[in-house]
Amino acid sequence: MLAVCGIIRRKGRVLVCKRSSGMAFPGFWEPPTESLDENETLEDALERVLFERLSVNPERMRSIGATDFPCEIAKEGGALADGSRLWGYEVELRRNYFHIYGYDDFRWIKPQHLKRLRILKPHVILLTLGGLLP
Repeated sequence: MLAVCGIIRRKGRVLVCKRSSGMAFPGFWEPPTESLDENETLEDALERVLFERLSVNPERMRSIGATDFPCEIAKEGGALADGSRLWGYEVELRRNYFHIYGYDDFRWIKPQHLKRLRILKPHVILLTLGGLLP
């Protein structure tokens, strides 16, 4: 499974969303994240998740890297398969307001406070690559 997440910063904070009970890994926090559909590019999937989950379009997207899911994380909750990879992009939005759909909650968090939240290891790795975590 391939997935992509958008790391969105504003005024020294990063946007994280709380996964709902109907999703794999409920209660965990993440940057807006989505699995790729068949034949979909990373950029197209990221644009789709930003539009479907936030009702916004990106102004700019810059790849910051990828990380593979260790098997024990990929199998947690029974929803993901072996060989999963999560790609991260730094995203600038065209507008500063949005609506959240499909998540239970969202927060703008100072980078130093991200460690207080339950965030899956692949997202922690990408937030580190993006310079948000030491």
